[in-house]
Amino acid sequence: MAVNTNKFSPVEQNNSNTSNLSQHKGDGFPDIKKIIYMVLSNWYLFVISIPICLASVFFYHRYTQDIYRGSVTIMIKSDEAKTISRAELIEGFGLSPEMKSIENQTIILRSKKIVKRAIDKLDFAVDIFSDGVMKDYDMYHKSPFMVRMDSSHAQLLNTAIHIQPLEQNKVKITIETEGAALHTFKDEQNHGTSGHISFSQTINWGDEIETPYCKFKLEPKYQGIREGVNYYFYFRSHNWLASSYRNRIGVSPYKEGSSILYISTTGTNTEKITRFLNALSHVYLEQSLERKNEIATRTISFIDIQLKQVSDSLKAAQNKLSRFRRSNLYSAPSEMSTRLTDQYFEYEKQLKFLDIKENYYKNLNKHLKENPLSEDYLMPAFSQDANGFISTLVTELLTLSNERDMLSTQSSTINPALEDLERKLDVSKNSLIVALDKLLKNVKMEKDKLLSDMGELSGKMNHLPELERKYLDIEREYKLNDAIYTFLLQKQSETQISKASNTPDNEIIDEAVITGIVSPNKSKNNRQALMLALVIPVAIIILKEYLNNKIRSKEDIYAIASGLPIIGYIPQYKGSHNNVIQKEPISNISESFRALRIKLKFMCPSNQTSIITVTSTNTGEGKTFCALNLASAYAISGKKTVLVGFDLRKPRLTEIFSHYNNNGLSHYLIGQTKLDDIIYPGDLDNLKIIPSGAIPPNPSELIANDYTKKLFTELQEKFDVIIVDSPPIGVVADARILMDYSYCHLFVVRAEHTIKEHFKHTIQNLMSENIENIGFIYNDIANSLGNYHYYTDKYYEESKNKK
Repeated sequence: MAVNTNKFSPVEQNNSNTSNLSQHKGDGFPDIKKIIYMVLSNWYLFVISIPICLASVFFYHRYTQDIYRGSVTIMIKSDEAKTISRAELIEGFGLSPEMKSIENQTIILRSKKIVKRAIDKLDFAVDIFSDGVMKDYDMYHKSPFMVRMDSSHAQLLNTAIHIQPLEQNKVKITIETEGAALHTFKDEQNHGTSGHISFSQTINWGDEIETPYCKFKLEPKYQGIREGVNYYFYFRSHNWLASSYRNRIGVSPYKEGSSILYISTTGTNTEKITRFLNALSHVYLEQSLERKNEIATRTISFIDIQLKQVSDSLKAAQNKLSRFRRSNLYSAPSEMSTRLTDQYFEYEKQLKFLDIKENYYKNLNKHLKENPLSEDYLMPAFSQDANGFISTLVTELLTLSNERDMLSTQSSTINPALEDLERKLDVSKNSLIVALDKLLKNVKMEKDKLLSDMGELSGKMNHLPELERKYLDIEREYKLNDAIYTFLLQKQSETQISKASNTPDNEIIDEAVITGIVSPNKSKNNRQALMLALVIPVAIIILKEYLNNKIRSKEDIYAIASGLPIIGYIPQYKGSHNNVIQKEPISNISESFRALRIKLKFMCPSNQTSIITVTSTNTGEGKTFCALNLASAYAISGKKTVLVGFDLRKPRLTEIFSHYNNNGLSHYLIGQTKLDDIIYPGDLDNLKIIPSGAIPPNPSELIANDYTKKLFTELQEKFDVIIVDSPPIGVVADARILMDYSYCHLFVVRAEHTIKEHFKHTIQNLMSENIENIGFIYNDIANSLGNYHYYTDKYYEESKNKK
């Protein structure tokens, strides 16, 4: 057999078939199959995760307190007539028509003043709970006992007082705290803190507990309270309750622009929710009615003062008239004098009414300029126009002032809504001042006209007889006071009727109802638990995949070495034989080596000895196993084959064939023996083995000497195929030296074993040196990855059965 001496220089030839095999284009399906495989191979994660998540959400729902939402519906009324009148009268002053915005109503409804008044109407000061194993229950109006506290005595706030019913009508009371606020409910005052308390006492039901920090009595609602169920309760101050409930109030319109509002709140006890909402809605309506009644009350008070003054004047005039008649024998006045007197009386009456109006307007103007937010606003009860703009503007100012006071109790001074109310207050006040100034001018003009007319009439009356004139003056004074008194009584009666007929501005459409459970949302939580049960295993799989640094699929190989082909797929072998070609010739793993042998025809020359180097990145990747079975595959095809154990550091072939004491390759490389003395028969015909021999201290130097070249020359003369079991090229450089003598370089990659980074680094080094004819053997592929091989064990089992 001719020797190809050119083969012993570095390979410079390109194999066109190799370039064809190096092209790999995926259709996307392997990726999907890989995902499906990863999911199926980790099925146990889903089996564990789904029951755990569903059981967790079940117990969460079972032992979590339900939070309910309740709502009440209110309609905000608007006085259209008043709105139009005001819009017309204050046009030009910058004050828009009356609009009750949702934001302002929300502020009013959530104001501390309104919520506190609602809490004051309720019996929420004592919070009683049953002490459950996993979940406690609010026992409002359901507890078997009542707590009667002394409202004038200091009580512990927000501290659990535990109640343990015992036999024989006994009950044990326990209090443990490091310090709590002390509060008297009668005057709603705090009195410092209690300091450390450790209190325990057993009493009879109905006995009173009195300590420096609490005083109350437990009264059972029925005899024989069951043992084994413990309770505890809290004392809650009204201010604390108001703050707590304020944070849970929600206000929303039925729809945009609608005057119907939904007022809602949340809590764990449905009865508490409905009672609070009903109390809040009624207080909200009451406050608007109180504002109306307050105005009417002030008007009545003003009239009472005027009545007292006029009553005194009327009595004085009546007494004066009686004395005059007793002192003078005077007959009835003449027709002329009576006519003049009646006319003069009408002028005086009109002037008196103007004085009252002027007095009211001056006082109101003075309050606006000196103390614009005082509580001394009076309704213009004596205005000719009862629904006039003064009444409207005063009501506007009082309403805005009320809203401003409520908002200022729960927000900072930089709140935009508060700033808007301040602007409206300024506009309303300025509008009222301007209107009052104009009215005062009109009143002065009317008074001047009346005084002028009265002066002319007085001149005519001066020509009457003196006695008659005196009588008429006294009678006129009496009639004037009587008319004013009658007028004031009429206004007083009208105002009282108006006050009695006042109704709230707003109306409750629907009383409070429970609209549903806010938390926990069982359907949503179940969906999330199921989703989490699927996400957790997927996340673990992704994390495992991300943290995994091993080659797990052919795609991993192509991702690192996209220009190099995989020419052999070796399935996972769980048997104990090293030479599966000999021991299990009819099997899918044996067939995979036959397929590898066929593919190597495209990489090795057909007219000379094929020299094939088998290497790997690291030890333990099946390099020797693949080399032995590949050599066996060639041998059974009739090729004279030799397997050379060039792994001088870890001589695996020596171990397999038990050549521990025989001469081997290391002895040949140092010139101690001849080639024929180190060639041993294999387990098959046409298969020879050259073991590694004794482990030398300098393997690389031995491989690099001239005996290696001589070895390959002699082997080419004797064999058709030379399989070189070389050391791992990723660990030592020996395999790189041997590559210069071979036609084809097989790189074994073991699934789930070869480290990606090490593999990548090794391949990059080889490709940077322009090493040709490199192909991969993908070894130890799991049987579940059937897409990597073409024959199944079932096929071979059927073949065996036919035999």
